[in-house]
Amino acid sequence: MESTQLVTGVFLGITIAVGAFFARFLTFGGSIATFFLASIIFAAGSWKWTLPIFVFFVLSSSLSKLGQPKKKQFESVFEKSGIRDYGQVLANGGIGGLLALAQVALPSQDFYPAYLGSIAAVTADTWGTELGLITRGRTYSIISFKQVPQGTNGGVSLTGFAGGAIGALTIACSSAPWIWDERQAVGIVAAGLSGSLIDSALGATMQAQYQCESCGITTERRIHCSVPAKLVRGKQWITNDVVNWACAFSGASLLLIFRHLS
Repeated sequence: MESTQLVTGVFLGITIAVGAFFARFLTFGGSIATFFLASIIFAAGSWKWTLPIFVFFVLSSSLSKLGQPKKKQFESVFEKSGIRDYGQVLANGGIGGLLALAQVALPSQDFYPAYLGSIAAVTADTWGTELGLITRGRTYSIISFKQVPQGTNGGVSLTGFAGGAIGALTIACSSAPWIWDERQAVGIVAAGLSGSLIDSALGATMQAQYQCESCGITTERRIHCSVPAKLVRGKQWITNDVVNWACAFSGASLLLIFRHLS
């Protein structure tokens, strides 16, 4: 790791963190986490490693701002808002950061494909959710395949699935200046979509879901209508952030499996 690359990484991290905070993409805690994550990834792998996660962050944050009036109806259902905190930043980029550090520690190994798989998975998940919430169309449970209300945890729509595929493909394209071939692009998209579907399955089965004792709504929030909500499904410790960690890990792991099989 060159000292000039480290200095550049720190400068880039500060620039992104401050800009994202004032653009209301991140909370203060989220900005601090982004600074450290961006600094580490750039210092470890320069633009080859930084561009995919930068593309994810900028485009996903922009998508979260679309359709705000319609998304407002889901605010009481989801655990967190569109302004990302440190937990969301680490859940989406933590696996990528660890893989960047692993590349520095073990330079003879190639962790970059796994890195792309992790970023593709969280991108597919984020884009699928953001686009699925603002478009019309039926939503189906990934477990029962029955139609469920829009915004239901574990629900998948055609628009959301297509958005996820486009997001994963966008990450594949972001790596094109360094490594590009059609088979690898297909692998990245497949790993990204598969990781996002695993996220949905965990959200529908294992993630903590509560019922408000006051209004009766099912929500990810432990406190709703200013009163403690009752746990009705899943494990209390499996939050949305935990599920996103699993999504990123799944994308990285599946990319390695796909490469081995091919």
